[in-house]
Amino acid sequence: TSTGIKNNLRSKIVLIVYIIVLLICVSAVVISISILAIQPELDKEQPDKLILERYLGVIVYSTSLITIGIYFNSFAFKSLTREKSRGIIASLLAAPLTAKDIWLGKSLAIFIPALIFGEAFTLIVLIILNYIYFIPGTGFLINPWIALSSFLAAPLIYFCLSLMTHLIGLTGKPASADVIVNIFLPVIVSLSINLAMQNILDINSWSFTAANLGIAAIIFIITIPLLRRLTNENIVLSG
Repeated sequence: TSTGIKNNLRSKIVLIVYIIVLLICVSAVVISISILAIQPELDKEQPDKLILERYLGVIVYSTSLITIGIYFNSFAFKSLTREKSRGIIASLLAAPLTAKDIWLGKSLAIFIPALIFGEAFTLIVLIILNYIYFIPGTGFLINPWIALSSFLAAPLIYFCLSLMTHLIGLTGKPASADVIVNIFLPVIVSLSINLAMQNILDINSWSFTAANLGIAAIIFIITIPLLRRLTNENIVLSG
């Protein structure tokens, strides 16, 4: 796991591109929702705290998904493709490692840095928005359910996705797993924002947190029957 993390972060160009893309995407979400939703609500004589919490929740939750998701898109399967083509994965199987060890190591090597970036960046956005918009008037805003969704449930979704896609990438073509990750991020972000902004699903409620945990559980359940494919033979032949 530690070797995989070092190998991924060694590419300074990819890391710089990741940070630039991350800043652009998060800034777009933060600025658009702040200007179109938060500021108009604050301009009212009696701002609704629940509405402000909802808009803040959309930004914080989206930041968590975007930060972790873009990291996956940037680093997850390029190194795996390179290692399989060079026979590095096959060489690891000759070491005192099982196929499951390699699978878990590769999954964690992507998830752990993504989690650190995600938690840190989401916390920074939460603090900055509170100091700019809320602390002068309403005080520090953070709903416990959106905190759970953003700092626990969203990363858990990507942990389960990492397990599933690395299983697919090891036993099949990494490009197939890469497609899943690339499609997953825009779909879940756009769906979450639309549901929350239209108040179809209250982002600051236990039901939203439960829905996120349910998504993570579904991905994990899908992964379980795929484990039978995790054999040395399938990994070698897929390379």
